[in-house]
Amino acid sequence: MQALQALKREVATLKEEKLKLERLWEHKEDAYKTSLMETRKAEEATNLRLHEAGQKYVDLLGSMVPLQAEVAELRAAAVNSKALEVKLGETEGELAAKIEAFNLLQDENGKLQADVNKLQVEREFLDKQLATKNSKIEELEKSNKELIDDMAGTFEEGFKEALAQAACEN
Repeated sequence: MQALQALKREVATLKEEKLKLERLWEHKEDAYKTSLMETRKAEEATNLRLHEAGQKYVDLLGSMVPLQAEVAELRAAAVNSKALEVKLGETEGELAAKIEAFNLLQDENGKLQADVNKLQVEREFLDKQLATKNSKIEELEKSNKELIDDMAGTFEEGFKEALAQAACEN
């Protein structure tokens, strides 16, 4: 009888431990999901900024080509005209400003690409952590099933023993 009560206490203790482990796992899984969601949002924002920088880059390239053609034409015509030399200087200044803006966008584009790469690495790391956690859960569930099977066997043995004692007393 005492053995049966001891087994019941042990089963209750194991159930409590199982509940604690399940709560702990749920908490960690929620934290991981939140972290993964934040990482994905940051990645999306970075991709949007990268796309916008790319659009600015394309726009600048589009505006530089006509300016370069105009500078070439003005240089040819500036040989005979001082007024055209002034216009040439203004156009060259605009071109220099566009080139500087273009270089700044290239730098920003490189930084954004580095951010995207970093977020991708972080996402891969989090995905690996999730796979590890899932395998741990499977191991815990397998261990829990083995404990339950073991306890069931112990209960069965105790029951058979109690039956034998009852039979002897009768």
